Amino acid sequence: ILLGTTDDDERMVRMLTAVAPLAPEIVFLTIAGQPYSKSRPRFSKKTGHAYPVPEDVEAETHTGWEIKRYFPEPWAGNIALGCAFFRSSRLRVDVDNLLKHVADAGNGVAWQDDSQITAKYGIIELDREHPRTLLVVARHYSTLKR
Repeated sequence: ILLGTTDDDERMVRMLTAVAPLAPEIVFLTIAGQPYSKSRPRFSKKTGHAYPVPEDVEAETHTGWEIKRYFPEPWAGNIALGCAFFRSSRLRVDVDNLLKHVADAGNGVAWQDDSQITAKYGIIELDREHPRTLLVVARHYSTLKR
């Protein structure tokens, strides 16, 4: 467990209770800095194929490295993911895009593929002084086996 402020610790425990109350294996972590929101894919005018935005690739790589510090190898099976995104401004962002960024960044790092995530929780908060992302990753019991 990476301990932050008491409020952050309490928030992470509450997220765990919401997404995976009986989890046998849990990882809590904090990623400092402005939470990143995944962009919509861009499409080539020539081929019509989708391609990633370079900023998305760079941000996912950074987030993936932060997550990798806590996962020696990707987990198999069902995963529960809880995220609290503390942003420095009131700029409107979609919590789904923030969650998608974390889910994609964890592919091959914390889990084999984000299709393993069978429980998800996301919330956006304001903290102008200390933007950050709190993550709770846990094993998730579900009747749907991954």
